[in-house]
Amino acid sequence: MDQRLDQRLNDALNLLLEAERAGVIALDKLIAEVEQDELRNFLRGSRDMEQRNAEELEALIRDNGGAPSSKTGPFADKVAALGTIRERLALMSHGQEWAARKTEVALALAPESGAIHDYLTAMANRHRAEVEWGRAEVIRLMNAS
Repeated sequence: MDQRLDQRLNDALNLLLEAERAGVIALDKLIAEVEQDELRNFLRGSRDMEQRNAEELEALIRDNGGAPSSKTGPFADKVAALGTIRERLALMSHGQEWAARKTEVALALAPESGAIHDYLTAMANRHRAEVEWGRAEVIRLMNAS
C-alpha cells in the first residue's frame, strides 16, 4: 500500500502486538505449571488466540503501511514474578481487561471503516468476552481441584 499508517495508530497497534506476544509467553509458562487437564486446555486455547492476534496484528500493520515492532511487552515478566498460579491467573484476567481497553483506544484512532476498524472491533469484542467467560471458567476450574 502506498499510504503510511498514522503514527499514533501505528504506535497503538504495536502496543497491542507487543502485549499479545507477552501474553503468549505468560500463557506458555502457566500451561507448563498447571496440573489440571481442563484448565491447561483452557489456557492453551487462550494462548492460541493470543498467538493469532499477534500474527494478525503484525500483518495488519505491515499491510497498511506501518512498521511492526519486534518487541515483546513486559507483561510476561509481571505474571512470572507472582508466587501462585491463582495470582497469575488473576493477573492474566486483568491483562485481558487492559487489552480490551487498549484495543478500544486503537479503534478510536482507526479509520471509521476498513480492515483495521473491522479487525479491532472484533478483537475488542473477543477480549471483552474472554474477560467474562475466562473469569467464570478459571474460578470453576480452580475450585474443582
